[in-house]
Amino acid sequence: MNKRKLQKLSKPVTDVYLVIEEQILLNIAKRLKKYDSVLNNDIESWQLNALNEIESLNKQNIELLRKHSGKTREEIMKAIEKAGYGSLLDIEPMLEDGAKRGKLNKAPPVKESSSLLQVLEGYERQAKNSFNLVNSTMLDQSRIIYLDIINQTTGEVLAGVTTAQQALRKTASKWAEQGVPALIDKKGRQWSTEAYTSMVMRSTSNDVANGMQDTRFNEYGVDLVEISSHAGARPLCEPYQGRIFSRSGNSKKYPPLSETSIGHPAGLFGVNCGHVKYPYFEGMKKTYHPYDQETNDKQYESSQKQRYLERRIRYAKREEMMLNELGDKEGAEIARRKVLDRQASIRLFIDDTGRTRHYDREQIR
Repeated sequence: MNKRKLQKLSKPVTDVYLVIEEQILLNIAKRLKKYDSVLNNDIESWQLNALNEIESLNKQNIELLRKHSGKTREEIMKAIEKAGYGSLLDIEPMLEDGAKRGKLNKAPPVKESSSLLQVLEGYERQAKNSFNLVNSTMLDQSRIIYLDIINQTTGEVLAGVTTAQQALRKTASKWAEQGVPALIDKKGRQWSTEAYTSMVMRSTSNDVANGMQDTRFNEYGVDLVEISSHAGARPLCEPYQGRIFSRSGNSKKYPPLSETSIGHPAGLFGVNCGHVKYPYFEGMKKTYHPYDQETNDKQYESSQKQRYLERRIRYAKREEMMLNELGDKEGAEIARRKVLDRQASIRLFIDDTGRTRHYDREQIR
């Protein structure tokens, strides 16, 4: 399953969660705006009234997640099934040809293989558990964000640091930029909704694709595999692309697959990897080739920079949206200028690198 296909499969699920994230931020803004008549006159009354809204906000966000739950489950299952069976489309004719020539074992038809179905169902359960955790984390974090905005705003006003409007703008803008975390890992690092949901879908899709390929290879008795190649490969993948390896490690001519970066999260077939294994038989013509490392590294760095610039534009648009919902016209105009500045930055980047601009990646949902 190549990188572009993985991104395409994961996008519908990530898009649903971006909609949820943006609506959570809007729900927070609506609750805060409810008492804006006392914001500049009596900050402590504003704080008390806003705190009284927290349970209503929580119920609203629970309903929001419930509303989208069916859509997310549908998109998750669809993506995983496409990734699993889709990964076999290109290799199945090669495997069938190898079996006809007597180089491989015979295997049952793809849709009749119970082994393949077991792999698929296992990853479907894993994905469901991962996204149940995302839902509960986003719900918990929405409360934390709401409380933080209220308490930070009140604290700055009481300290005489700034006006109530400026304090609310500052704290709301911070969370609009940061977003609603979808995971807090063991080290306390916060994963953004986009980064985590995209990573879960890409890694799960990749895992099910590789798992079903490996299962199919076992059914046919395949040992030698050719690793696909593409420009912009990650550092731990680049040395191995376009080469042939032995799955068993018993080949005298080709190195063991286990001696690559396979098994490392950032390595071959790891999280977000876009490489594919293809069956290889002695005497076959190789399909792929290694890329020049300097060219590869340059393209990888450029792709990472572009995604960073795209995220920055979306964050500024989200900030403008949230401040508009708060009724802060001045703050929304400041955020709008930030959007324009960041769009100018990506235009310069595209002009300098010659890369293709993806406007859809710059949009809020």
